[in-house]
Amino acid sequence: MKLQGWIVIFILIIIPILIVTSAYLQLQISYMNTQANYDSILSSAAYDAIKAFQINELNSNTQNISEEKIRDVEASVNSFYNSLATNFGRAGYSEDELAGYIPALVYTLYDGYYIYTEFNNVASLDSNDEIVVDLNSNESENGLKPYFYYTARYKEGTKEATINYTLDNYITVFLKDGSNYETFSGYLVNPNDVSSDGRSYKGIPIVEEELYEANITSFSARDGQGRYNEMQYVYVDNSEGRREKAYWDGNAWFKYNVDGTTQNYTDIYVTALGTAPRNDDSAIQYLIEAKDFSEKVQNKLSWINYKDIQDVSLEDLGMSTAMGEQKLINFTDTGMNNFEEHKKQIIRHSITTNLEATIAKRNANSANSAKMPTLTEIEWDRILNNTCLLAFMQGQNLGYNEYMGYTIVTNNKNREFVDPKLIYIYDKNENVYHDFRHLDASLSSNVGVDLIGYRNVDFEPQSFNDATGTASQFYPHRDATADYSCIVSSNDIVTGNGSSNAEGSISPSVDEILAQSTNNNLKSAYYTALFRERYNAFKSLDLGDPT
Repeated sequence: MKLQGWIVIFILIIIPILIVTSAYLQLQISYMNTQANYDSILSSAAYDAIKAFQINELNSNTQNISEEKIRDVEASVNSFYNSLATNFGRAGYSEDELAGYIPALVYTLYDGYYIYTEFNNVASLDSNDEIVVDLNSNESENGLKPYFYYTARYKEGTKEATINYTLDNYITVFLKDGSNYETFSGYLVNPNDVSSDGRSYKGIPIVEEELYEANITSFSARDGQGRYNEMQYVYVDNSEGRREKAYWDGNAWFKYNVDGTTQNYTDIYVTALGTAPRNDDSAIQYLIEAKDFSEKVQNKLSWINYKDIQDVSLEDLGMSTAMGEQKLINFTDTGMNNFEEHKKQIIRHSITTNLEATIAKRNANSANSAKMPTLTEIEWDRILNNTCLLAFMQGQNLGYNEYMGYTIVTNNKNREFVDPKLIYIYDKNENVYHDFRHLDASLSSNVGVDLIGYRNVDFEPQSFNDATGTASQFYPHRDATADYSCIVSSNDIVTGNGSSNAEGSISPSVDEILAQSTNNNLKSAYYTALFRERYNAFKSLDLGDPT
């Protein structure tokens, strides 16, 4: 055969292959571009939802009661769908249509979580105005499922205990022993780490603090150059048993009411506060009460072994048989680490099983199938150490395949959870605040006066409407500026192994980080601030200390 014939045969063979390959590559490129676009849209919607949650929660005039949580979550859900609808508007999707592609939104909070999803157990009123619940209605609705607490139940003989865990070391116990029943709540610490007077933690001094911040009153009294003062404050129990800030205006102590008006403290509060400015001792009280609570809990729950857990197997929690023989309450370094890991497994198992059940129920009543993705250990680390939004979007046709996406957004600005990694150390002499993980920062030495820790949200601008209705804002620490090397760029943040901060790695514990520092002033300011903020945070399940 002549060369021309071979060329023709080659062309006849190769051209179809090139056409098919080109079409396949174009389809793959289109698929990847569309998937990346959907990923971006989902991530943006989740960030918008978290931002709405933060704004509503941080500017609320009341404490975190259940109704307030529901309100803030539902407002956040609305922001999520509004953002999706806006970004998908060009693609022809409406907000109602998008709901069919959202299997679930999971809001992990301080002591539990909400799941927003589609359900068909619809309640309605009959002709007699009686509530009738149809568990198998043909009409579905989207809404919040009941709040799930991070809970585990333990039983041995006649004794049974249900423990509600939280993202930190606060626990609530429901204890039943035969016919005796009691409940109690508090912070669980290793009593061996705490001095009897609460002024030392792991050998680090815990101090009383001169706390100052600007507020609406001091900002409103600013001078012609816009300068305003900070007022000293302490925390005090209000008439409802909640902790609130009492400010010293130079003559008397006053507080802010829910409606924004001020009120001077009188009677019993004057006796407790005194008639002159004084330092706050919340951190010391935290340690005294936590040490006492933990010792009592050890006596009451000493019977619990890990194997006594009910409704879930040790294998499901990733625990060995040998581990099951160990005590739940064990105040050694190893015992506390085991307790922390067990708590995280409880939270992880609860979220996983309830989410799987939610998706399975939804699939049975929806044309768009969904599935539970396999989260990485790094992603679980974020969920178990922060309040988060876990958002799913699945089922859209991408041409080559269906979109099966999810995103996790951390809520790092909230009142409910005192994140131990979001304590900033304020050096008043330099008017600069640092991330506590900036271990080589040059800091002042007078802890509690010149060197004080505050939460990250305390350096955010506070918004309010003045008497004329005009929107204004002020900074609680008016002179404070962020240290660029640790707050802005994160270059000097240190991880548990001593290396520079690296996003995407499993977070080391606070103790692991601080163990690398030889600066006890940094440690003292940090722990004092952490304990102060935990002591004064509102707890929805505060059932008191066991007698």
